[in-house]
Amino acid sequence: MLRAALRLHPQSVILNNACGVMQAALGRPRDAVAHYRQALRQEGAEPGVWTNLGNALTTLKLFDSAVACHDAALARAPNDGLLHYNRGISLAEAGHHGAAIAAFTAALRHAPDHPMAAWDRARSYLHLGNLAAGWADYEVRLRNGLVPPRAVPGTRWEGQPYAGRRLLLLAEQGFGDMIWVSRFIAHVKALGGDLIVESPPELAGLHRAAGLADRVVIQGDALPPADFHLWQCSLPGLLADSIAALPPAVELTPTPSVRARFQPIFAPADGKLKVGIIWSGSTSFGRNSERATRLAPFIDAFDLPGVQLYSLQKGPPAQELADAAADTVVDLGPLLQGFDDTAGALSHLDLIIMTDSAVAHLAGTMQRPVWVLLGRNAHWLWLAERTDSPWYPSMRLFRPRGEDDWSFVFDQAAKALWHRLEQPRPVLR
Repeated sequence: MLRAALRLHPQSVILNNACGVMQAALGRPRDAVAHYRQALRQEGAEPGVWTNLGNALTTLKLFDSAVACHDAALARAPNDGLLHYNRGISLAEAGHHGAAIAAFTAALRHAPDHPMAAWDRARSYLHLGNLAAGWADYEVRLRNGLVPPRAVPGTRWEGQPYAGRRLLLLAEQGFGDMIWVSRFIAHVKALGGDLIVESPPELAGLHRAAGLADRVVIQGDALPPADFHLWQCSLPGLLADSIAALPPAVELTPTPSVRARFQPIFAPADGKLKVGIIWSGSTSFGRNSERATRLAPFIDAFDLPGVQLYSLQKGPPAQELADAAADTVVDLGPLLQGFDDTAGALSHLDLIIMTDSAVAHLAGTMQRPVWVLLGRNAHWLWLAERTDSPWYPSMRLFRPRGEDDWSFVFDQAAKALWHRLEQPRPVLR
């Protein structure tokens, strides 16, 4: 309909802007840019056209150009909170988190009810390691729908002792979030009372084996009565206001029987460095393409003499291993039905090299050496510019020099692996 209208009125600002919005919604940012620019060639273009162009350029990773467009929009409407928010998104995507925080703060000043400005400001604060400010904004996820509302028992827990009463910790977000936040649960248990932890079924076995709570209930099952409740990712806001205050990770380890089940699989590689690889997280995550890569560069970089590679990849990306017919890589994927199985496999590996996904958190809690290969705009948990992680002392981070700079990341990790092969082999616990 828009194209038909544009054939009749090709210079229309309104129609070109509307067609740009539609193309952007369909995942066609280049087509959207063309329509926005056509609209801006005409008289009467509103500030919204400038900021829409900035949004499309951000999708194309032309960040400086995007910010310039948002600045042009704000020059025409300086009190529009949405324009400040869009500018903040472009700055955050470019990694300029300090400037992004200022933009999100301006957005909230002009539009206090903006549903996402506090959330995105939280992530920029957390990228910079300002946990106190980040956690305060992080709570907005419970009000803006990022965490779906549900009926829960009891009143919100505020960190007080609860001896003689029951506290329910609610599951939320992804598997990785449920793993990194588990470190706070031991402190909660020490405050006394009856502690119940809700867990995704894939993680429930590890949570039970770790003795985190008096009872673990499966996410999706009926919730038991409780005096208090708290969403699990709200725990750090109560318990850790700085990087220095982070408690050590709770070790989520496999049961002896699960560990023993994997022993025969790794026995043939005795004498070699046993290296697990994962090249993609869950494909259901909307931005997985930015953190994932392909199998081929893993083989190019890490299939070295003295190394035995093991694939821990699950989901559709695992098909790459079958297609590649890479007979030097042992496929563990069919044996991994849950995170307890994955933990069993990790316990036999000397090193795990992977892109960002939940298994990185699991390896970190198990104190296994894990190298995480990061894209340019990495998750806030990995902070900014660091090669180590205060969350997991056994972790090493490999970062690119710029956008889509995976070759540099793999080259640096391959060099590190050569050095690792020259070192004495530690004894597995």
